[in-house]
Amino acid sequence: MTDLRFNVAQFLREHVGARRQYDFDEPALPLSDELLLAPLRGHAKFTRTKNGVLVAAQAEGKVRQVCGRCLIEYDEQIRAEFEEEFFSTVHVTLGTPLPKPEENDVFLIDENHLLDLGEAIREYALLALPIAPVCSDICQGLCPLCGTNRNENPCECVDQTVDERMAILKRLLNQD
Repeated sequence: MTDLRFNVAQFLREHVGARRQYDFDEPALPLSDELLLAPLRGHAKFTRTKNGVLVAAQAEGKVRQVCGRCLIEYDEQIRAEFEEEFFSTVHVTLGTPLPKPEENDVFLIDENHLLDLGEAIREYALLALPIAPVCSDICQGLCPLCGTNRNENPCECVDQTVDERMAILKRLLNQD
């Protein structure tokens, strides 16, 4: 479990426009039951807003993936960048609850004035993952006929399938 929580109670007492910067270095951040972003390193800039704190963050780490071509596991470098406003839920000096923002899916500062970057980084890291992971641009993948990993061994299979639309061309070529 990572601790990407920042106590912003004093910061919320400062004037709008006040800024702070933080670096973080965590061993890992779980992205899901199967995925782990490790190690996690990054930087965050906090700016005091009328409603809370604007966070501009950059985070990076590696996620273990399975190549879609050769089915070998590899480490994918992930970089997540975002800018999000975290809204206060409790007035910092009065301790009274504040109205929730009208928008859905906003990030909130909890009643103890802790701003948790973990969920925002998790969401943006998941968005940064490739849809079809590939271990390298030159990955040759598996042979569709024998299953040999063509990155490790040459494949001797000859694909005899011919697209029906091209069959007439093959017959023309064979006539010569």
